[in-house]
Formats: sequence, C-alpha cells, structure tokens
Amino acid sequence: MRLIVDSDVLIDVLRRRADARDLVANARRRDDELWSVAPVRTEIVCGQLPGEELATRQFLNVIAWLDVDVELADRAGELGRPYARSHPGIDTVDLLLAAATERLGGRLLTRNVRHFPMFRGLEPAY
Repeated sequence: MRLIVDSDVLIDVLRRRADARDLVANARRRDDELWSVAPVRTEIVCGQLPGEELATRQFLNVIAWLDVDVELADRAGELGRPYARSHPGIDTVDLLLAAATERLGGRLLTRNVRHFPMFRGLEPAY
C-alpha cells in the first residue's frame, strides 16, 4: 500500500512519539511505500533542531518524494477551491498532499484531518 505522510506525522516520528514510530515501523514491516511531497521535506528540514541533522536526513531517505509538477499543482488548486472560504487553515502543502494522495492512489496519514475535507471519513493516523 502507498501511504502518503503529512509533516505532522514525520515530526512526531523524529520527536520519538511512540504511536507515530509504531505506525511507520509497522508500515515498513508490511512493505508499504511511504511517500510525501517535496515541500513537506522542506518543512521538516527547516524545523530540525541543532544536532538532529544526520538523524533527520537518514529518516527522510526512507520516504519516496513526489516532486511538484504543473499537473499536481493545478489539481491541488482544484481540490482546494471548494474549501478556500470555509476552511481557512488549509495551506498549499495540504492541498499538494491531497493531490498526491489522489495521484498515487494511496492513503493519507495525518493528524490534521480538518485540513483535508476533500477526503470524507478521513481518520487521524493515530
């Protein structure tokens, strides 16, 4: 299965939150593919603390990274348009994750389900 991972889950793994680490460890044991979009990587690298660089890079190398192309950017905009006024907390990275989830035919792993109203019934990753 392809699992598309939001930055909140990745940060929880890096901060050693047990439920996040278990989620990723179990996915790897099942040979699930872990994916995200390149701007999520930017968020993670930007937020890393001094001394975390090596561990962060090693963990990020476990993830497959989908680059943002014109089609993905356009689809993200289309997915977000109906929610622009009703859900002001949704940002561009959220919309790119939604478009990536659709493109890859995967399951989105996030704790911020309110940022993804386009996926009815989406449950928090943990």
